[in-house]
Amino acid sequence: MGPLVRAAVTAGIALASLAPIGSAFAPSVSAYAGSDAVQEELEQMRNAGQIRALAPAQARYREALAALQAGNTPEATRLLGAAADFDPAYPDPHFTLARVLTFRNPERAFGELCEALRIVGRHYSWQRHLLANVLTGFLVVWTISLLFAIVGITLRHLPHLIHIVLELVGRGKSLLARTGATLIVLAPLLWGLGPIPTATVYAGLVSFRVGRREGFLIVLFLVSVLGVSSFLNTVAPWAGPPSLEEASLLVDRSLRAGADAEASGALTALRMRDPKEPLYPFTLGTLARRQGDLDTAERELLRADALRPNTVWTLVNLGNVYFAREDYDRARAAYEAAAKARPRAAEPHFNLGQTYTKQLLFSEANREQSLAMSLAFDRVRDMSRISTPQLNRTVMEAMPEIEALWDLARRTAPERGLSAVQSNRWLSFLTRLAPPPPFSLFFLVALFLCFAGLGQMMGRALATLQCSNCQKVVCRRCVFRQQQRAFCEECFGAVKDLKSIEFTRLLLTGRGSRAAKRRTFRETATTFLLPGAGQMLRGASLSGFVAILVMVSAALLVIANGALVPSSDVLPVPGSGLAKRIPLALLFMLTYWITVARYYAKTTDKIPGMTHSVGRAAGRPPGGKVEAGGR
Repeated sequence: MGPLVRAAVTAGIALASLAPIGSAFAPSVSAYAGSDAVQEELEQMRNAGQIRALAPAQARYREALAALQAGNTPEATRLLGAAADFDPAYPDPHFTLARVLTFRNPERAFGELCEALRIVGRHYSWQRHLLANVLTGFLVVWTISLLFAIVGITLRHLPHLIHIVLELVGRGKSLLARTGATLIVLAPLLWGLGPIPTATVYAGLVSFRVGRREGFLIVLFLVSVLGVSSFLNTVAPWAGPPSLEEASLLVDRSLRAGADAEASGALTALRMRDPKEPLYPFTLGTLARRQGDLDTAERELLRADALRPNTVWTLVNLGNVYFAREDYDRARAAYEAAAKARPRAAEPHFNLGQTYTKQLLFSEANREQSLAMSLAFDRVRDMSRISTPQLNRTVMEAMPEIEALWDLARRTAPERGLSAVQSNRWLSFLTRLAPPPPFSLFFLVALFLCFAGLGQMMGRALATLQCSNCQKVVCRRCVFRQQQRAFCEECFGAVKDLKSIEFTRLLLTGRGSRAAKRRTFRETATTFLLPGAGQMLRGASLSGFVAILVMVSAALLVIANGALVPSSDVLPVPGSGLAKRIPLALLFMLTYWITVARYYAKTTDKIPGMTHSVGRAAGRPPGGKVEAGGR
């Protein structure tokens, strides 16, 4: 899971830097916590050995947002710094500080932004948050973009499909006949199959007409839809919104946010359900030590050590229990075992230094303290500053590695597959686009094969040629010929009275170029409604699909206000969210303008010369006489 996590974090950092995670505004409060009260609360948290206190961090953050709304920037800056001190794994204060100090102190603003991104990238709960957003966004954007691409391909070839139906059912060209043929072609829209099955029907019907790039998009659409239908329940646990009911997030929150009776009860239930998992007794033992219940803490930590022997974080926290009992010999033995299990861990060496100090072995204490500082200077400096006024009573707690939490999440993923789909509105939306698996696997494949065969039979039942000038596909009944060349009705009208073939080539080339630059009302309207689809109508399939991909991504971010999946750690304060929607709306407008401008600036249809092949020939070669439509 490590490489996947790192890839998801790298892909989501750009989104995190664009859209701050916390809310932009909050209701005002009557008073702010003074600096003395904040300092006293911090002292109490540190004396209890608590590393992270989310509740007071959110409280200070609310007060800071209220101060910003009231125009009191210095007070807001102080409260934001206090929120960051209460919870070092809470990125919202850093994001907000970066926004507040952008023009006042750019150097510090950049440092706060880097710190926020570092928190998002290194802590498990935010890695899960980013992974959920990246996977959800990819699944939704990719599926909807391919669906729109199939719609663009169908719209491009729909007139030809209508013409084939018109020629097969009768040779009349009246308005009534055209209306009937159109209704026959549009009938699948009324069958109620759903968006994806209906798009599959039309992809099969126009399969005889598509080019190589359009065929590639159709195959990509079918493979993607089958993949989403087959593996959605497998991916959903990672794409669903993070919940405290999830075992790995519950362990992470309990270890970093302090003791909680409800969390302890949930952990006890999980331990009883899965007695072989060491993270549950480890977390319960760590929480019990924080509450002063040393007997329970020792019993649970010994159980965790028996399930996973010689684990550095279990040995360190077990040594902390002995340190609290002033049993320094056993504490030193536990720390030394932890240092032997992982020599590069700073916690065992720092705690050994504290133990040696209690035993008045100052040279050994200095040695271990220096070694700990060489391994983690910033953390040792902060812990030393905390422990000095407390006469060296504070020792470091060890936390499980992120890999252990990811492994726990992987093993418990099957338990939350269906609930993750139901709790994520975007994944629920995807399930409504296609029939449920495993029925969809056979249904969609059979649907495409049946209608692809029907489309091939319809296409071959009415032989076609390409106009020698504009490459327009014309059926054999409507083609016009002159000097062994096939022309559509418009090109034949310009060439029939001319004698020189060279002059005709020059005339038709200029006329074809002007026709290629001319945009029809249908293409223009489609471009403005869905940028990218207009390019697909003119033959630029892949560039049109890329434009659709970008536009769907931008629109989805605007609708979701920057994050498709909310995090359980985000401050639950309602607000307009303009600070996040404005840059996202600018991104949407920029991509919209670029796509439309490209459509009007560049011609996509190619106009071959008269020397090119006349297309697909059928029957014996035509003679030199002029045929008026072959009727």
